[in-house]
Amino acid sequence: MRRRGHDPSRDGDAATVPTLPEHLERIQGYLRGCGLLAFPGSESPLRRQLADFMELRCDETVRIWATTIALALDIDADSIDDLSSNMLDAQQRWIAHIRNPEEIETYAVLREHARGGFISKHPPSRFLASQLKIRQIVGDLLNRELRGNPDLPELLALLDQEFWERVLHITDFFVEGREREIADQTESYRRSVDSAPAAMLMVRAEDGIVYSANQVAEREIASSLKGRPVWELHPESERGVIRELLAETRRRGLATRGNLHLERPGRSLLPVDVRAALIEFGTNHTLQVMYVDLSERRQLEFKLIQSEKMAAIGQLAAGIAHEIRNPLAIITNALYDLGALIQDPSPDVREDLQIANAEMSRAQEIISNLLEFSRDSKTEIQAVDLNALIERTLKLMNKYLQNNGVRAYTLLGPVEACDVNENGMRQVLLNLITNAVQAMPKGGELRIETSAIPRERARLSIADTGVGIPPQRLGRIFDPFFTTKAPGEGTGLGLSVVHSVVKNAGGTIEVRSTPERGTTFVIELPIHQPGFMLDADEPAAKGNPAGENP
Repeated sequence: MRRRGHDPSRDGDAATVPTLPEHLERIQGYLRGCGLLAFPGSESPLRRQLADFMELRCDETVRIWATTIALALDIDADSIDDLSSNMLDAQQRWIAHIRNPEEIETYAVLREHARGGFISKHPPSRFLASQLKIRQIVGDLLNRELRGNPDLPELLALLDQEFWERVLHITDFFVEGREREIADQTESYRRSVDSAPAAMLMVRAEDGIVYSANQVAEREIASSLKGRPVWELHPESERGVIRELLAETRRRGLATRGNLHLERPGRSLLPVDVRAALIEFGTNHTLQVMYVDLSERRQLEFKLIQSEKMAAIGQLAAGIAHEIRNPLAIITNALYDLGALIQDPSPDVREDLQIANAEMSRAQEIISNLLEFSRDSKTEIQAVDLNALIERTLKLMNKYLQNNGVRAYTLLGPVEACDVNENGMRQVLLNLITNAVQAMPKGGELRIETSAIPRERARLSIADTGVGIPPQRLGRIFDPFFTTKAPGEGTGLGLSVVHSVVKNAGGTIEVRSTPERGTTFVIELPIHQPGFMLDADEPAAKGNPAGENP
């Protein structure tokens, strides 16, 4: 049982909701101030006499009450027994309080039920009517059983005092319960607005001043938004558009504008669409302004445009390559014939012929890269032994690596065959190894590793200790014709071919680079479904240096 001195934990806002003892003391103050507190709030013979009487006739009281209430409140017959049992418990708690006012369990239960129990689901008048009936029944029983008893008037007066106190408590409990519901709804709305994926502002309709902003708005726009006109959040050139948006919203209740921008201190402009709605509640008129971030959409649009440009470049490159390949072949043959016809050419002529042949070979290489870049290799996917392909490629490039002072190390793990175009994958290895060597003009280390990873994929890592790639250029290295090399030293197609081959195989490629420390390309390829396991004990899997003379 709860005593008056007990301070139960507060529910809701502790700053505004009184504890139960505080609440009881407040009601006592009202009764005392109005001259309605004739009997003290402590145990007394009169209180014991009334409590004993009510306890002795508690079953009869509840039986009469249930019969009357069932008809008056249209309560289902199947619910009467449960209702009677609940009322019997409630009466026992009330009687305990009448006997000893320090016993406050009756009000603790009433408060809880008024906030979220059964009685909170009905109008307060319904419950108060049932309490009035209890008072009437107990009064009738007192008049009937104690007629002529000199204590009857005081017993009836004490009963009224306790009943008035109970009604006041019930009234306040119902109000508290409704206030709590409103507070919960308000908090739920506030949290839903705060967690919304878009920046949202609440703006005064009359002057366009922001008076509330959700967390997204404070994070994405600025931390100090309250008190500012909403148009000041936009560049000068767009502020007139925002004023028109607010005016239209006040007239029509809803308005939108697209392709605008928000200014952000110390950051770039944020592209947004704006949607505003008028909220009317009584005499309050508020505009809710929501900003939809277009950054991701713009990035996707940019990637789509780039993809379409790359496709167009590929088609154009293929057409150009086919058109000029035959003329170049004729020129190459003519140079060969010219070299054969000239007997004992002078040093200058011989040098010119060598330069011409070298440049023709370079042109043919560019054409081959263009055709490889533009070719759709999806129909040429096959099971490729990745480790064996790496070993063959390193043997082919052994002399090139040695001449440039590059030591190559391999750590080839047990991976199954990969689904990829073999010629294309060979070109991937050649391009990445060549780029790595060129990034180490003073020599260095090249590390090639393979390993099996989850989701039936294999990982290939090619790392160098070269000069690295500047961060501002990393995002463009796979673009056609983009190169970090000096003019005349690269076509800008090597990594585009690499990207095309890996993508067509259903793989992924990532690059990590630190200036002056080196670059790592990480490729993931799908495992061939029928699959076979490579021998993990082959020499290449032991981590021995490759590409070195014995």
